Amino acid sequence: MYDAELADISGLDLEEALPGELATAFLDRGKRFHARKGLIVIAQGADASDVYLIVSGSVRFSVISSNGRETILREMGAGRLFGEMAVLGDQRRSASAVVVADAVIGVMSGAAFSAFLREVPSAGYWLATQLAARVRHLTEKCSELATLSVCARLHMEIVRLSASAGRDWDRCEIADFPTHTELAARIGSHREAITRELRQLAKEGIVSQSGRKLTIHSLSRLRTLMARMSR
Repeated sequence: MYDAELADISGLDLEEALPGELATAFLDRGKRFHARKGLIVIAQGADASDVYLIVSGSVRFSVISSNGRETILREMGAGRLFGEMAVLGDQRRSASAVVVADAVIGVMSGAAFSAFLREVPSAGYWLATQLAARVRHLTEKCSELATLSVCARLHMEIVRLSASAGRDWDRCEIADFPTHTELAARIGSHREAITRELRQLAKEGIVSQSGRKLTIHSLSRLRTLMARMSR
């Protein structure tokens, strides 16, 4: 999708990859390790302050409520920094981080990261801009959960997923579409409701699914439906 078309879609990840010179400085002060899919890098509630930089692969962040329900907050890919909140706020980990695609990750201690922010020009300002983007992202997510119906939240999530997928004019294919259970965790719903809403979209000819591939036959129709259901 073009940037202009995405401008009105809330919840898009607006954070940037760590600039090359800052990434080099980070990795020079830390270590690297290989992480296989499924590895828990950070556990919610842990008392630790290491900070991480994703060199390759991707990591998913989620929280578990007191009743055991998981909410997926986001995924991050190469160039993204995470874990810094425990250093800046001196608190336990607020979310879990799990590798969802084999990764190479850089890591440094909380003390070393504090020194990095003080000593490396522009590092502190860059981090402040990214934290502002993260606050906006989470604010929009909270607003969606509080004000939109399940179908409206699902439409919006599919449109967001389409932003990084291959597109042929008004048609789009999402090759690795999330499971219904995962979609439910992303939008604060349950699997049965996701299945019901996807069937309705298929019945209307807007989408079709084969295995893990979701084909959006008309992004314009989906966006129109999303706008109508979000009012």
